[in-house]
Amino acid sequence: MKRKVLAAVLSITLFASLGVTGCSKDDGADAAGTGEITTETEEASETETAAADSEVKGDINGDGIFRVGFSELAIDGAWRVAQVESMESVAKEKGYEFVMANAELDTAKQLSDVEDLLAQDLDFLFIAPMDMEAIVPAIEAAKTKGVPVILLDREAAATAGEDYICTILSDYLWQGETCADWLNENGGSDSYKIVQITGKVGGSDVRDRQAGFETGVAKYDNMEIIATQSGEWSRTEAQKVMQNIIQSTGGDFNVVYCHNDEMALGVVLALKAAGMNPGTDVKVLAIDGQAEAVEAIIAGEINCIATCNPRFGPTAFETMEKYLNGENIDLIINNAEYIIDSSNAEEKLADAF
Repeated sequence: MKRKVLAAVLSITLFASLGVTGCSKDDGADAAGTGEITTETEEASETETAAADSEVKGDINGDGIFRVGFSELAIDGAWRVAQVESMESVAKEKGYEFVMANAELDTAKQLSDVEDLLAQDLDFLFIAPMDMEAIVPAIEAAKTKGVPVILLDREAAATAGEDYICTILSDYLWQGETCADWLNENGGSDSYKIVQITGKVGGSDVRDRQAGFETGVAKYDNMEIIATQSGEWSRTEAQKVMQNIIQSTGGDFNVVYCHNDEMALGVVLALKAAGMNPGTDVKVLAIDGQAEAVEAIIAGEINCIATCNPRFGPTAFETMEKYLNGENIDLIINNAEYIIDSSNAEEKLADAF
């Protein structure tokens, strides 16, 4: 599979630590300088280009195909579905062969998935790590095999710029702290008793969304987190967790902060089933920006969402190509995000996923 993009990266030089080198292509300019190129010269140029392509690929797997792998931690909700669709769409648009594995929220399976992907002669690998620590052997395996790695939406307990290229993600600390700031400015109450529903423990997003929110809460004397429990990123699990917290606290809280929209939607169901009014009696704060949750803002049942854009494809492949072209890459690349509330929900619904 030959593509225009591959021709553009024929002069690449990959990181020395990954042990992959590139080569340059002769453009086959005509010696007479007339701007006219004969069929014979054109054929020679095409042969040289093909040979150069083969040499570049030969440094990694030698099959002349640029194959990109993606180890996704799960496809368990609208956010992950949108992320996968974005990666697949951009890969297809650019002409790359794209292979993907779904870890199904299982750290051991993700390690096995990466091993299987590397066995398919990858030229490049994207990983959305399930667990910061557990993913390290997979990153080391890719490095040993000479396959460059970019992490998506989560960090790892390895060294960026050495063990892997960089991480592309949202500013999770900002998301958490901004939710607390929004509550202070828009909550309409003298004091706040807050329940925090986290994602599955082990990911850098969970760590930072919790830390950011708790940093925000600490700025305000009238805010207190009375309970923190994991909803495992699941609407169903969050609904069960919320039901248990309602029973154990007697409903003595007026804010629920959720690490994603799916869990916020489960919380809304639990609150309504208990005769409580989400959005009014109990403020519901969330993170992501999926369409169903934005519609819940319009309906008055969720109050605020800090967005987390799942459409990684354009930035991911642009960053990969910059790296292959020898350009400097930031170790952390943050997606731009914003707040959705009743003031802009109808407008932003069109951008939801």
